[in-house]
Amino acid sequence: MTRSVYEVQQDFALSSGLHSEIIWDALAADQEEVLKQKIANLINADSTEPSKSLERQRQKVFENVWQQRRYTNRMLLSAIIYVLVTPEKDPEQALRSTNFSCHPVIRTRKCLREDYENSDNCCMIFIDEHGRVYANWRQYVFHNRLPKGTMIAPSQGIYRFGHDPDNGVHLMVHATPASFGLIYKAGDALATVGGLAASVPVAAALAIPVAPPILMAAAVVGATAAAYSTARSISCLYDRRQHCQSLSLRERESRNSWLGVAGGVVGLGAMEATTALCAASAEVNAAAQLAVKGINVSSIVISGTGVANSVYDLYLKINEDQPLCSIDVLHIAASLLIFTHSINNLRLVNRLTNGQSLRQAVNQQARLTFGQIAKESSKLNGHVPGQHFDMVRTLNDIPIKETLLGLHNSYKHLREGAASLASIAGTLISRDSEGQLHLNVDSVGKSLGPKFVEHIGHQSSFLDVLDALVKYFDGPAMQLLLQLAREFLENNLDSIERGLNTFLSTELVLYHILMQCINNYENLTLEFLLERKDEILSILTKYFEGLRPKDEHSSTKTKCDNCQGVYYTCNL
Repeated sequence: MTRSVYEVQQDFALSSGLHSEIIWDALAADQEEVLKQKIANLINADSTEPSKSLERQRQKVFENVWQQRRYTNRMLLSAIIYVLVTPEKDPEQALRSTNFSCHPVIRTRKCLREDYENSDNCCMIFIDEHGRVYANWRQYVFHNRLPKGTMIAPSQGIYRFGHDPDNGVHLMVHATPASFGLIYKAGDALATVGGLAASVPVAAALAIPVAPPILMAAAVVGATAAAYSTARSISCLYDRRQHCQSLSLRERESRNSWLGVAGGVVGLGAMEATTALCAASAEVNAAAQLAVKGINVSSIVISGTGVANSVYDLYLKINEDQPLCSIDVLHIAASLLIFTHSINNLRLVNRLTNGQSLRQAVNQQARLTFGQIAKESSKLNGHVPGQHFDMVRTLNDIPIKETLLGLHNSYKHLREGAASLASIAGTLISRDSEGQLHLNVDSVGKSLGPKFVEHIGHQSSFLDVLDALVKYFDGPAMQLLLQLAREFLENNLDSIERGLNTFLSTELVLYHILMQCINNYENLTLEFLLERKDEILSILTKYFEGLRPKDEHSSTKTKCDNCQGVYYTCNL
């Protein structure tokens, strides 16, 4: 049975939000490849999309998202939302529609409230699937390039529920700008289109100077039939610049807009047209050549309808009872990075049988992770009625077990030991009646402390990392690294979690200690590591402290005129 727009948005929300909190996924400055992988999963190819064009589109989205790190101390805080568009005009019919297109939008953090230091009711940046940048949610709603129809999106661009998720996700239903024509004045749009919450801050247009050729063209063109086409082309060029899109003649839409300007302008316009045609060479199509004669270029504006999203194929098109055996398990696991913010999803996927179990498993995984963060944030910050948290989910970059146990293939200085988890059975590990190995929680708590145990997020991942430690380090060296993890957790964890509103797992800390030693040292003996103990802890602390999205010492604080919050800017 095909699911409706509302059902799809409810599923997206269950895997992306928690109550009324604002969820962000964090990426450190050296984790840009993870963002590229997410974008590749979001913006996938179909049979008609040229690969070079697709790569340019992905790269532009990446660049404009990655640039937003200037507001968050060089690390990225982002979230993915999904805007569905249906031809239905009636709001209730739109929510029930099963005929829709799906358009991913990436939200990044900018402003903060000074009282609670969260981003509730503050300006956030939105980047659509074409790499267009919008200063806030209102700008996106009124100036997006969605196809004609009705858009259904999370209210204010944030997936939120009431206290009980069963009551439903908060959505907004709104006509897309294309429904009112390509060009309209802001005043007309405000008079015609309603429905945004009163709390949305009204943002001024970005103060970007218009290029002299555009101003000259606007001055020369008279009130003729060509003038309308020229004005539309000028508007398109200005719009592209305002939303951080290229004005290069190598870009199809930009090139055709320049040609549209050229069609109605003598002298300078003719020169731009000649240059554009030369730059375009074989790529110039009939529509572009017609633009020289003043034909409007709205028909070639990218609408996004030709983009096939792999997440859409896997998460939306799979029906409740459709078996997953025919679908590449590795493909599913890779695509779920979008929802789980984890590079290892094989265990999750291996439990799946059909479409319903896929969505339920992802939702349960999200509930568990967000619940851990919420519990830790409430414990460290105290509970204030009516206060919202900016909850941050750090990347789980622990690879699959096979990768961990195959590190010696990539690091030639590693000696492949014969030890395994079974060799430490009876201490940290216990064996059940069926011979299966399990974490001995009581033993771990006695030797490494309660905080070490409390912050084990997933026992299976912890056991994978522990297995690698046993394999590549002798017993005393392994015990030293475990004690270093304990020391870090007891001395630094609360400060980092409070500053980031996150949950750092024991296994993630231990994995970073493991990789730090393997990457930096060839000598992995106990004697050598004891001499490097302080260095290991210092580098580890610097890495996790660097995830703080605000550093008042190296950033410039500015009061926002739109939302009355503040934002911090730093040099990238």
